[in-house]
Amino acid sequence: MILTILKVIGIILLVILSLIILILAVLLLVPIKYRFSAEYFENPDVLATVRYAPVGLKAQVSFRENALQYTVRALGGVIMTNTDAKLSWIGRKIAGSSEEDRTSLDEAVTSDNSDADNVPDKDIDVSNDTSVNSSDIVEENWDEKDSNTDDNKEDFINYNDGHKEKADNKSNNKKKIKKPKDTRPLSEKIAEKTETLKKKYKEIKDKLIKLNKKKDSLIKIYKSKRFEVAKTDVIKYIKAIFKAIKPKHVEGRVHFGLKDPADTGEIMGGLATILPLYDGVIDIRPDFEKQIIEGLIKGYGKIRLVSFAVIGLKVLLNRNLFKVIKRVQTIIEA
Repeated sequence: MILTILKVIGIILLVILSLIILILAVLLLVPIKYRFSAEYFENPDVLATVRYAPVGLKAQVSFRENALQYTVRALGGVIMTNTDAKLSWIGRKIAGSSEEDRTSLDEAVTSDNSDADNVPDKDIDVSNDTSVNSSDIVEENWDEKDSNTDDNKEDFINYNDGHKEKADNKSNNKKKIKKPKDTRPLSEKIAEKTETLKKKYKEIKDKLIKLNKKKDSLIKIYKSKRFEVAKTDVIKYIKAIFKAIKPKHVEGRVHFGLKDPADTGEIMGGLATILPLYDGVIDIRPDFEKQIIEGLIKGYGKIRLVSFAVIGLKVLLNRNLFKVIKRVQTIIEA
């Protein structure tokens, strides 16, 4: 019985492990596909699209008619956009906090306005009440105003008196805190200033010596064999990253001309020095008769996450690189 239970648990764990390995394999091996195009004929027109099938990801960014638009779809719904597309429940969850804050602020403002509108009017309607003499009401109001003004005057006087007392106390405190006059002889003052300058000079000198030692240590690391090996490895990693993300196909053409034909020829001569970089990819056509600039470029490619996983594993296992980084960090923090 116990062996059967252990066998079942082992099979379940094996199935779970197999599913995890399968999911990781799919995520790492299925490529991220991207496509881009950019053209300029009087107005710029740019479009870029990224697709990743395992999670149903499709991101699109465009710049047309001087307007930037983007839409990100995942798991069959829109999760981010600045267009009129309807957000999915994930998108509403992502944008929920900002919308809730905005709606709560609007509700608070509207509730304050409604409370202000609902305040009852406390004024007495004299026109409809015949039993009350309007002149008596006016006289009573004037009496109330006079009494209120008298009270306000007294409060104002008391307030000013209090502030005057505080100001007097502050001035007295300032007079009390006044530093006593230095009656020491001039030679003693000069000796004190000289001693202070000597201390500052010593501090600056110590800092410069410390910086010089750090510089010598960093130069020593830079000239070491370990640093050369680490630098070579980093260059390899950067090349591998560019190789992993570079487009599979690129094509384009550029038609340009400047006001002065000599300037056009000079720029074309400069471009000829980097001919291997764009030869067979971009067709450049100079125009020596008119001032113009137009062209387009488009391409597509694939990115596999397994390439970045391999590069990351190589970086983690590179002891030379981590030792150099740690040594440089220790010198800088010393």
